[in-house]
Amino acid sequence: MASTRVLNQAGGTLGLTFFLLMGCNSLVGLDKIHVTDQPTESAGSANGGQSNAEGGTAGKGGGVEQGGTGARPHGEGGEGGEAPQGDCTTNQECTDRSSEEAIDAGAAIGTVVPAACVKTPSAHCVKLLSEDCDGITGDYTDDRAIFLGSLFSTKGPTADTNLSRQQSAALAIEQINAVGGVPDGSTSAHPRPLVMVSCDESTNLVRAATHLVSDLHVPAIVGPNTSQDTIDVSTKVTVPGGTVVMSPTGVASSIAALSDNDLTWLMVPSDVQRAPLMINQIGVLETQIKDTLPGSPQRPIKLGVVFRNDALGIGTRTALNDLTLNEVSLTKNLTNGHVRIDPYNGADANQKPIIDNYLNFLPDMIVLAGTAEAITQVMVPLEDQWPEDVARPQYILIDSTKVKELLTAVTNKDDLRHRIRGTGITSITPSSAGTDTAETNDTPAATYDAFQVDYGVRYPGANATLSGMGPAHDAAYAIALALAATASEEVSGASVARGLRKLAGGETKLTATGTNVLPAFQKLAAGEKISAVGTFGMLDWDKNGAVLGGTLEMWCIGGPSTKPAYGSSGRFYEIKSQAYSGTYIQCGP
Repeated sequence: MASTRVLNQAGGTLGLTFFLLMGCNSLVGLDKIHVTDQPTESAGSANGGQSNAEGGTAGKGGGVEQGGTGARPHGEGGEGGEAPQGDCTTNQECTDRSSEEAIDAGAAIGTVVPAACVKTPSAHCVKLLSEDCDGITGDYTDDRAIFLGSLFSTKGPTADTNLSRQQSAALAIEQINAVGGVPDGSTSAHPRPLVMVSCDESTNLVRAATHLVSDLHVPAIVGPNTSQDTIDVSTKVTVPGGTVVMSPTGVASSIAALSDNDLTWLMVPSDVQRAPLMINQIGVLETQIKDTLPGSPQRPIKLGVVFRNDALGIGTRTALNDLTLNEVSLTKNLTNGHVRIDPYNGADANQKPIIDNYLNFLPDMIVLAGTAEAITQVMVPLEDQWPEDVARPQYILIDSTKVKELLTAVTNKDDLRHRIRGTGITSITPSSAGTDTAETNDTPAATYDAFQVDYGVRYPGANATLSGMGPAHDAAYAIALALAATASEEVSGASVARGLRKLAGGETKLTATGTNVLPAFQKLAAGEKISAVGTFGMLDWDKNGAVLGGTLEMWCIGGPSTKPAYGSSGRFYEIKSQAYSGTYIQCGP
């Protein structure tokens, strides 16, 4: 572990720098263009910033080795095979040409417009940045580079959380490049660097994804952040284009049901896998609330379920169908008026109708299934208007609401903080709870610990505990490992998918971070399988691209009041064994 941290600290200070392409703003309509890990020379220099020492339709499990769109080469920016026929030969040539065109059109002298010589279908120059894509990580002038993409909502109400996820994926690219890149399968054993083009999906998901898939022909994308966007981008863009999508936060079980030629993958447990723990905790809260109610017989407990009306929320709501409350079924409680189930549109400016209804209903418990807007537009206004003479509700949340906005909402509000709990993934396993991660190598906890240290070095003072950050980092590493496993093949989405199947079941167990990637590359390039350990579990999927294992927890929010932070309650649920362990203890103080 120590060697991992030393390497990554060095990587964070040696040559992995940001600079602004100020002249490009007027060209792409963006005000936050950034490029990381770039050469310091002007456009025209050939030196980079790093040294270099499908077919079938039978669901996710089949068809990846047959022809179809998935067999096209992706992400090729340079060498390999015959000389391309077209209008370019190098990425630097395309960058120079695009920059000159921009200056001729009125851009400032010195403006650099990053571009690559894309070899599909014939060599032609493509600008890397677009109206939606404003970030580049890696040396895009390297003609051996493999281009990848990230796709998150980095503008709008969920920007803060998704920028952290985007940075987590970019950090993995920086770390992999710091050790030389991925094996290329040639006799020269000369590795290939990675370049990630980061895009915002909030304005136009299809347009942003199309730039990555149809223009740049990337073999794989980290993102999107919501289940519905993952389904939409898969069906409309990435599956037809033969590109792998790995969502670090999508949880809808319907994602795994897509007919997608093995191209769409989840990084975290689905809503169906999470449901037992949520139902269990609703039962625990029901008992606790009944103990506080006066009189005999006691009135029925009232439950509200507020869900975002998309794949994320619908999946969570559907997963509660087996819930028993007041000793009768969910359906019976709906009929009796003891349960309300209310969908909402995440794009609406406010949720006043729901707030008004719940101020009349006054439930004892509220399940919130959405993203940051569930906090800012439902929880916060409801708490502000709740009658003073009525006991306030307990909230049961999910991972996608484990965001900065929730920490802001509970700051200096200990009563609210103590009434919030949520289901989510954890790096802690019951067998390792309370142990020193330094003494438990090759575990999710050790991987997560290393990621948090590395992220803190790269982004000093930043919070590395928000949902989706670890899985975004894992997704980028998984893609790199998959490329190593299929190094002798032409790079494509199909080859990445085949490579992902080689990250589990091997005798060698390695954490997917830092210098551990080097022995993993060696074994994978030699044709062996490994057992890769991510920040929240093994990088192991079923035939449909759903994660096979891992541990769920009930999370809570600890103090102090002025600086709340997410923590574990100690209540766990093992997905494979379906076993519960530990007792819920409210995060203190």
